[in-house]
Amino acid sequence: MSGYVRRRELPSGKTRYSAIVTVDGKAQQVCSCQLKKDAEAYLKRTQSEIAAGTFRQVKRQDITFKTFYDQWIESKTKSLKPSSSASYEHTFRLHILPVFGERLLCDITPLHIQEWVTSLSDKKLSPTSDKKLSPATVERCYRYLRSCLKQAEAWELITKCPCRSINLPRTDGKEVVCLNAPEVALVLENSREPERTLFALLALSGLRRGEALGLAWRHITFRDNAIIVERAWSYWGGFQDPKTASSKRAVPLLPSLAAILKEYHQAQGEPGPDDLLFSYNGTKPFDPKNVSKQFERAVEAAGVKKVTLHSLRHTFASLALESGWSIKALQRSLGHASATMTLNTYSHMIQEDPGAALLRMDQVISGAGGKLVTLEGKRVVTAQG
Repeated sequence: MSGYVRRRELPSGKTRYSAIVTVDGKAQQVCSCQLKKDAEAYLKRTQSEIAAGTFRQVKRQDITFKTFYDQWIESKTKSLKPSSSASYEHTFRLHILPVFGERLLCDITPLHIQEWVTSLSDKKLSPTSDKKLSPATVERCYRYLRSCLKQAEAWELITKCPCRSINLPRTDGKEVVCLNAPEVALVLENSREPERTLFALLALSGLRRGEALGLAWRHITFRDNAIIVERAWSYWGGFQDPKTASSKRAVPLLPSLAAILKEYHQAQGEPGPDDLLFSYNGTKPFDPKNVSKQFERAVEAAGVKKVTLHSLRHTFASLALESGWSIKALQRSLGHASATMTLNTYSHMIQEDPGAALLRMDQVISGAGGKLVTLEGKRVVTAQG
């Protein structure tokens, strides 16, 4: 099968290498690469496809990654929430397009992906910072790029997604950090209204920050002792559906939290049902970033361990499990998609003493529980005690 790599000089002085193959008796250029080894690899792969009858010229158009990305992200954002869309665009702009933007889509290989992932692990957050990108951030960058290239494969612009057999940096499982009840009290003492009530609600309900900022007074039902979560507030998208379908839920309203909210309601002049709980004008929620900064100041003033605002959600989970809640009940209250997710996140918080359970099990086996199970050879015999 005929084919070769051609070298040519561009007017700019740069050198490009093209893979040339013969298809239906005609010589065709199927790639243009910066490196000769890439063109040779492309030539070999194309010849294999021609021999297998899977090669189609439409896949080998000289389309750059940036050109494809512009088409892909336009369709992708229609299925994303505004906050997720902002995350995608931010990640591609900072970490992906500068590396792959001008590279031909069909030239990207697993080795290129691996080299990029490795370089990300050594990349600093900013020119003035000594901190490097965390393994979680590197994993997110890779996941976004893989999603993009998998779509290129689905649209038959490339034969196979190059995101395969890639070694990602090791992510050490971080234990969930939370406050205990006395520490929560200290943080609240060092907070000011209206943030104090917001922090109390987060610690005593387990709501996410956006869910709490989306609450109106009609969502607080003192008669039924419940908080109705049906929307969330996002800086990018305004009011929108919560994170997942299971996030729409009724959260138990603890009596202590109900007392705090009743007092807060009176202090606000008893606002109407559609007025927001946490707003300076009743219609626009607090700025999420400012709320987090206020919490950081309160934590520092309280002298407790350094935690984030989201740690109040973990604090609620910890207090619930300590009080005897089941994983299933906690899952429903937190709005997790499954009990498995809840268990994976908080299993280390479950304080179990197997001693009592083992004694009860022994009583059942030995007959004190009403049944006696003995083994005779390989036959199991059950006798009534």
